[in-house]
Amino acid sequence: MQGRTQAGLHFTSLAAQRAEARTPHRTLCPLVARRTSYRRLAPYFRRYRGVLVAGMVAVIASRALMVLAPRYLRGAVNLLRSGDESQFGEAVTRGWLFLAVTMGSGGLTYLMRYLLVGTSRRVERNLKRDLFAHVEHLPASAFDRLRTGDLLSRLTSDIEAVRFSFGPGIMYVASTLVLVPLALASMAQLDVTLTLLTLLPLLAIGIIVRVLAPSIMRRTRAVQDRIGDLSARAQESFAGARVVRAYATESIEEAAFRRENEALVAETLGLARTRAWMTGLLYLLGGLGNLAVLWAGGRRVIEGGLGYGDLLAFLAYVAMLIWPMISIGWVVSSFQRSAAAMQRLEDLLGRDVEPATLDEPVPAPARIAGSLAARDLTFTYEGAQRPALANVSFELPAGGTLGLVGPVGSGKSTLLALLTRQRTPPPGAVFLDGRDVRQLPLETLRGAFAVVPQDAFLFSTTLRENLALATGGEIDTGRAQEALRMAGLAEDVAGFPDGLETLVGERGLTLSGGQKQRMTLARALLREAPVLLLDDTLSAVDTETEARILEHLLVEMRRRTTVVVAHRLGTVRHADHILVLDGGRVVEAGTHDELVAAGGWYARTHERQRLEARAEGGA
Repeated sequence: MQGRTQAGLHFTSLAAQRAEARTPHRTLCPLVARRTSYRRLAPYFRRYRGVLVAGMVAVIASRALMVLAPRYLRGAVNLLRSGDESQFGEAVTRGWLFLAVTMGSGGLTYLMRYLLVGTSRRVERNLKRDLFAHVEHLPASAFDRLRTGDLLSRLTSDIEAVRFSFGPGIMYVASTLVLVPLALASMAQLDVTLTLLTLLPLLAIGIIVRVLAPSIMRRTRAVQDRIGDLSARAQESFAGARVVRAYATESIEEAAFRRENEALVAETLGLARTRAWMTGLLYLLGGLGNLAVLWAGGRRVIEGGLGYGDLLAFLAYVAMLIWPMISIGWVVSSFQRSAAAMQRLEDLLGRDVEPATLDEPVPAPARIAGSLAARDLTFTYEGAQRPALANVSFELPAGGTLGLVGPVGSGKSTLLALLTRQRTPPPGAVFLDGRDVRQLPLETLRGAFAVVPQDAFLFSTTLRENLALATGGEIDTGRAQEALRMAGLAEDVAGFPDGLETLVGERGLTLSGGQKQRMTLARALLREAPVLLLDDTLSAVDTETEARILEHLLVEMRRRTTVVVAHRLGTVRHADHILVLDGGRVVEAGTHDELVAAGGWYARTHERQRLEARAEGGA
């Protein structure tokens, strides 16, 4: 029961984080966001301006032919109704012209859709590509609040909403702007009174749209946010499937997902009701327009003031106007949804990517030797009450080894993140080969490091492709086998049925924790970088395996600058220099023997771990 209570508190915290993450999006001014966001799309459409112009020409031509068709139908019917047999040939001719014009309009409509909707698909592709690239280049701090599920929602459903609006949406708007005036002009030529009668329902459309559009906007934005919440919940639950099962919290996860799902359904039904009111009212207005024409036009035909062909043509024009009347609500709804989606995309695209350099750049060295230094390094996370690191200093020559040890949360991983600018160090605090890392281009800086992170992450692909991340391309099988041998994983891989072609599953799910750690170590060893950063790399392997791997690593570490974060002090005993961090400060420094002799935290921890190892060996 206690476990379930704690899990419930944890999930409540996650819900609070989600609510906080949504807040900035909802405070944006819709009108301002709409102007700035849509301006961002202009370059995407300018690239296809020729295709768009051709599509607009097709819109005009197809709608002009559509309006022309009832004229031929009207003439054919009136000639046939006249009873004059000499006019039969002319009636047939007009019938064929009606057929030809209708087919021409259909063909141009196909071309219109192909050009405009096809262009919107290409814009969607380009926007997805650029958004993905933008997110890939955001600083690590940006992901402290961004949720994976919400990012996926923006990359898929939000961009789809924008495409739908600027593809079919613009096509229908253009079609309406061309068709309605032409149809009304043709109707006025037939009968002004009937035309004015038809216009009465159209006047109510503006009122309906004005009343319901703001509600559609609000509800659409709420739906988009709820979709992001649901995606984030599902992604977190699936990614943590093992933890959920270990703590038997399936029912809690199901209840949390059910709440998010019910909230999405409630918002979606609210939006559907509003859209249904708009669409239903517009259909009603279209039906009333038809009824008015049949009633008034029928009386005119009976009285002889209007021909049968004229009434038939008039009804055809009214039918042409019904869809634009209905589509106005659909288009308004799609643009409202698009505006909400663009606000969410703008929030993401408006975030600054990592700059190549933070200060005045210096010439990139032809070759990086790998010396590292920190000088009075102090760093505080955003919103934190105290610094994660305070006045940390060290000098590590090229080819040297630095060990970082200390209690959990003492700042060891933060120091590694500052070396590679995963977190932004202050000016004049962190140096590579005597150059401030803020002045080195990111590509040069990070190209100098091979990193084994504390979180052993593998992509859901083959072992070979995971290793290939180290080289950015194909890998030599011989070199890969050597890296696996040094990481203590060669025998494991040899026992897999598919060897290096073995699929590791999502996040390396099919491998044990120790195998994942050793796999990430092998990947780093394959990278020919002068500096090797090992962040608690062997915490998930037994002491015997650790000793065997360290024996291999010592050979590799002689030719690289190495920084090792460890909780087992045996991992750093051969380091040239060791820093003991506590509360972000260096509390002890020296070699292994010096620190053991000093009798401080390092000596006490070393003695405890030695006794634990002896006890395990005796057992």
